[in-house]
Amino acid sequence: MKSIKIQIILLFVLVFGAGMIVKAQEKKEAMPNDQAWLQKFVGKWSGINTYTNDKKQSVKFMSHMDFTAVADGNGVYGVEYADDPNLGKMRGSDLIGYDPYEKKIHCFTVDNSGICHDHICVWKSPDHFYLEHNSTRDGKAFKEMADLTLKDQNTFDFSITSSLDGKITETSSGTYKKAPK
Repeated sequence: MKSIKIQIILLFVLVFGAGMIVKAQEKKEAMPNDQAWLQKFVGKWSGINTYTNDKKQSVKFMSHMDFTAVADGNGVYGVEYADDPNLGKMRGSDLIGYDPYEKKIHCFTVDNSGICHDHICVWKSPDHFYLEHNSTRDGKAFKEMADLTLKDQNTFDFSITSSLDGKITETSSGTYKKAPK
């Protein structure tokens, strides 16, 4: 009798355990490329940034970005920083992730200049990442567009254009290099 109870318990554990494994595997879907490709940004990056304001005055300065994987590789978190005698101390943070329900990438940015907004992002190709933000500032249409082109796994070019009511207010561009591990 004791042997039969043990066999029944063992059978129950095996059937229940197998069912749980099947359920776990059903829930684990392959990560979409749009999400997986975000890991390309993980690392420490530095580059010369050329910033131009609406008066066509330009400044070149060294800028840095440190990106780490978050949420078991489902997104990335980045810290941006630069110090320039003309522009001052610049600090920013970006949280980038993929929304599987909208099938869109979001990049939420906060910085010490008053920026606090969301970008909708898209991979135009496996090496071309595009970000766009649309909102209003003082009742006027504000738009920010950023293009990042990965030249190789350790280099990317970028350009950012901001406009207010269709008039360009500032641009930034440059090339970042990833620091060796």
